[in-house]
Amino acid sequence: MIGEPELDLLPWSIGDLLRTASRQRPDLTALIVPASTQGREEQRWTYSELQAEAERAAAALLVHFAPGDRVATWAGASSNLLMLHLGAALAGIVLVTLNPACRGQELKYLLEQAEVRGIFLERAFRKMDNVAVLEAVRPELPKLESVFYLDAWSSFVASAADASPSLPTVQPEAPALIIFTSGTTGKPKGAVLSHAGVVNNARFTQARMGMAEGSAWLTVMPMFHVGGSVTMTLGCMASLGTQVLLPEFNPEAMLDALERYRVRMTMAVPTMILAAIESEQFDRTDLSQLELLITGGTVVVPELIRLIHERFGCEPMVVFGQTEAGGAMCLSRRGDGIELLTQSVGAPLSMSEVKIIGLDGAAVPVGQPGEICVKTPCRMLEYFRMPEKTREAIDADGWVHTGDVGILLPNGYVQITGRLKDMIIRGGENIYPREIEDLLAQHPAVLQSAVFGVPDERWGEQVAAAVVLKQGHNCDADALSAFLDGRIARHKVPRVWRFLDAMPVTATGKVQKFVLRDLVMAQE
Repeated sequence: MIGEPELDLLPWSIGDLLRTASRQRPDLTALIVPASTQGREEQRWTYSELQAEAERAAAALLVHFAPGDRVATWAGASSNLLMLHLGAALAGIVLVTLNPACRGQELKYLLEQAEVRGIFLERAFRKMDNVAVLEAVRPELPKLESVFYLDAWSSFVASAADASPSLPTVQPEAPALIIFTSGTTGKPKGAVLSHAGVVNNARFTQARMGMAEGSAWLTVMPMFHVGGSVTMTLGCMASLGTQVLLPEFNPEAMLDALERYRVRMTMAVPTMILAAIESEQFDRTDLSQLELLITGGTVVVPELIRLIHERFGCEPMVVFGQTEAGGAMCLSRRGDGIELLTQSVGAPLSMSEVKIIGLDGAAVPVGQPGEICVKTPCRMLEYFRMPEKTREAIDADGWVHTGDVGILLPNGYVQITGRLKDMIIRGGENIYPREIEDLLAQHPAVLQSAVFGVPDERWGEQVAAAVVLKQGHNCDADALSAFLDGRIARHKVPRVWRFLDAMPVTATGKVQKFVLRDLVMAQE
């Protein structure tokens, strides 16, 4: 087992982390963006070049915005997006990172909820016209003053070259990111993460990984998640590694990057790992340099851990994280055996504690199930403009209530046994059932609906919906899927449909989703 260094909490901003890395290893390659099949050439930056580019981005942002303003991103990963992340951090601007797959009304809600002043976006994402989607909702967003397109990023930065505003001193406790997360009641909530919170979470996580300086890290996790923006981007920087940023996941591009750049560590959700193994390219890919593959984001089945060990020939690690906690909460340790990895999600990170509580709020003994709570200095500051929801998530003593059910093992590791929440985790993506149910309620044929997750070998969970139609109306799964398509991201559209005469309910009228789940599983 590789020893984990003892780390103190550093009062650093993201800019402090970047400048420290640049000072320590100015000529080390910090970032590589591979060439694309569409003709984009490979791009590289050293740490000193990355700092200089980020500072130019910050200066350009400050021509249009002030420190503390909230600016959204609605795009897939790219070098431009990463420069925007770092530039916003240096400028003291709060970046609101949105899933590029979100559509229409969900986009409107997120921009409105975060009180966004500006947005940077791609003109299209997976052949969907983002320009048209934004223009359709923009009249309802009076606070959205500025729209910028990332394909014009170079011009945006160059246009401010003569302005040269001085960069502010960004306090460690200042907000850096707003990342939307979902629970089981209400709308999606914007978790406000501080500079020091994400920097230290990244430091604590990479310390447990134990990667050597100069190691290549392959980022396939999206930048609108803490996995891509915190664990991989800031974690790589904290370890003085080289980040290889894959703009969009596909298994062949992932395998090519692993071999081409002699990657030593990567993190991927189970669906990505399975897709890579199933690729015809897998068996002819040289993975001899790969030391570590971290997975999580959904239920990790024992067979997946064995597949990583046997097929990738590297060491698997398991992570358990939550946006509200600032990123990773628990992580296995180097050298952990397969049996331990298949039974737990690791141990709490440095300066963090975990407790398991019962329904009465009191801690339960080791080995007894209850809600997993974590206390960490990296936790979110709040849910933006949602004080009541913040108090529900973080109690008076500073414990984050995760909504997950688990057991604390005698060795201090955590085992997850279920969730208190209804949230569905499909391929690492959090899906909020009520959002889908609210849209289905707008269909003229739908009387009632209930959305829930069912187990799926590839995706971890799949979205299922039970529907009761209004009397005299006819409708089928294809019609409801078509109704949802374009209103929400495609991965949120249910793949499993059941039509019922009535919902199973409790005495108080609450839909019994566990009955619906059992019904679907019995029919599969």
